[in-house]
Amino acid sequence: MTAPDLNSTDAPAVAATDPFAPSTAAVRIFAGIGLLLLPFAYGVFLVIGLGQAYSGDGASGPLVDAAQWSMGLSVVVGVLAICLPSTAVSHAARRGTVRLQYALAFAGPALAAIDFA
Repeated sequence: MTAPDLNSTDAPAVAATDPFAPSTAAVRIFAGIGLLLLPFAYGVFLVIGLGQAYSGDGASGPLVDAAQWSMGLSVVVGVLAICLPSTAVSHAARRGTVRLQYALAFAGPALAAIDFA
């Protein structure tokens, strides 16, 4: 049994130091679940957008385009979180991309709802 080198500049992986951190496979599964939830978020976005079209002046506001871009970028970020190998992306960066994926997915309907007022 050897003692760890205290002068080492190599930082241990987050998953190895934090016993409560999810594994890379679990983070990839959460990214996949986020991709499966995205059609429901898009459905909510469509309901809000159609509600705007049929009420009021018949035109949607300027945040609808931002909402569509947000949900589209959510797909890109989710696919990157799933597909990039562990050697290319650190565990912390992968967790951050999954958080960003969910934030972008829920920002789409939120932006459309804010635009509804």
